[in-house]
Amino acid sequence: MKKPGKANTKPLSLKTITLVMLAISAIISVFLLLSMYNTTRSYNDTRIATQKYMDSQDGTVQLKAAIDYLTNQARSFTVTGDTECTMLYYNEVLVTKNRDAAMDALRTQIDDPRILNHLETAMLVSDRLMEIETYAMRLYIYASGNDLNLYPDQLRDIQLAPEDQALTPVNMMIKARDMVFNKDYETLKGQVNTRIELCQDLLNDTMLSQQVASTNRLERLIRSEQRLVMGLMLSLILMALFILMLVVRPLNRYIVNIREEQALEIKGSSELQFLAKTYNAMFEQIQESNKRLSYEASHDSLTGLYNRSAYDRMRESLRDEDVALLIIDVDYFKEINDAHGHDTGDRVLKRVSDVLQRSFRASDMVCRIGGDEFSVIMTHADSSVAPLLKDKISAACLELAQPLEDIPEVSLSVGVAFADVLSDDEDLFKCADMALYQIKAQGRNGCGFYRVKRA
Repeated sequence: MKKPGKANTKPLSLKTITLVMLAISAIISVFLLLSMYNTTRSYNDTRIATQKYMDSQDGTVQLKAAIDYLTNQARSFTVTGDTECTMLYYNEVLVTKNRDAAMDALRTQIDDPRILNHLETAMLVSDRLMEIETYAMRLYIYASGNDLNLYPDQLRDIQLAPEDQALTPVNMMIKARDMVFNKDYETLKGQVNTRIELCQDLLNDTMLSQQVASTNRLERLIRSEQRLVMGLMLSLILMALFILMLVVRPLNRYIVNIREEQALEIKGSSELQFLAKTYNAMFEQIQESNKRLSYEASHDSLTGLYNRSAYDRMRESLRDEDVALLIIDVDYFKEINDAHGHDTGDRVLKRVSDVLQRSFRASDMVCRIGGDEFSVIMTHADSSVAPLLKDKISAACLELAQPLEDIPEVSLSVGVAFADVLSDDEDLFKCADMALYQIKAQGRNGCGFYRVKRA
């Protein structure tokens, strides 16, 4: 007999509950898997687009480097007359072909006609530069009187203009050098650089639009996944905990990282880890852009040399070791500005900076520390290199003494101090300044070395 007051209900079986939960979980899982598949496909599309962008950017950098390499070899030959420069030049043109290889790769990677038009224009201007470079090298060879058999066949076949053949050997060499250093040549170089920079800007714009679209698509997919995860949490506690640990919590952490402009932690499911890696790759690109901004903060905008801030930091970081310090002044620079104007003064400073950079090692730190004041910090250099250093300064002064079309001749006053000849109580920088003062007192246009008087 049934007791009164008790409801006549049949309890749900565990099997039914399990089947219902499994059915709900299965349905939700199907939708979740579909959403995750779309997310993965979106990530793959983003990764491919990012890789294509990075390859294209690398290609433009390689193209510019190859063009600059040809310029450097041609310039080096017209300055030094080293036959090896011509061999290296034509090895690049005919054998390694880095310039052509970079352009061919870019043609296959880029389908935007605007970008390709800039690249093709850059190549045409580069071809014009090569015509100037090869003619200048041929003119220099003719002036030097060297055996033509020492040079590549392509140089021997170049015919010189009658008016150039009528020049004296010295004037031929001067013209050859001027052809690859003058304003017209630099204008063409600037056109090449501008076209390549325009390509890079267009690539950046394209990548940015793709990133925005990808971000919006990913946000929609992520919101869908979160809703599905919440459904799984309601249907099965254990599954909900699983999703909480491997999906929801990592996603929430990613949102915090994004808001705080941090790299994402590689956590959670493999799809989320893929998202984090893809995002981090983009994040690293932004960091590289920030590094470029940092570079601009430590370099002089006019000459491209290290600025006073970088010079001061280098001074503070120097320790007891073989160090040489040069302090360099452009003689009578104020008079040049007064007589020719500040634009000419700027060109003089650029020429001085270019000559100094070419005169010293890549490991030496060439700085512009004032208006017309430069400095060079040489590490691993003791007083034994003083004769070599004096020859370097003399060669630089000799080059600067040759006026260009729009740049007057200038001279330099240089003070040098070596750490290995100083006593403990002497300051390297003050000693270099004293050496510079002595040169100025002697009439300028020279190089002076500070030495400690010994008993």
